[in-house]
Amino acid sequence: MRTNKEKDYFFRTISNQVRFGCGYRTVEGKRQFFAWHGYPDRNDDYITTAEISEDEFDEINKKYRKEIVAGREKAEAFRKKYVDGHTVILEGLNKLL
Repeated sequence: MRTNKEKDYFFRTISNQVRFGCGYRTVEGKRQFFAWHGYPDRNDDYITTAEISEDEFDEINKKYRKEIVAGREKAEAFRKKYVDGHTVILEGLNKLL
């Protein structure tokens, strides 16, 4: 079993064009892993947050450095793999878990 410290991972996207990342929260004593993706719209971000599996969360942690410079191409690949086709938890302007 992994400790909380092993799962405490986040990364920061450095871009004026896109926002994306992953994380987890505890819901009723169980971890829920999620990925999020959004584009800025003037001063706001429209963000979609989708539930992902623990394996996908681990895959993201291995694939992406903790701080990355990303453009639309990298963000679209992330969205297609980890957000599209997954259960949407929350979406809207400036709505991130």
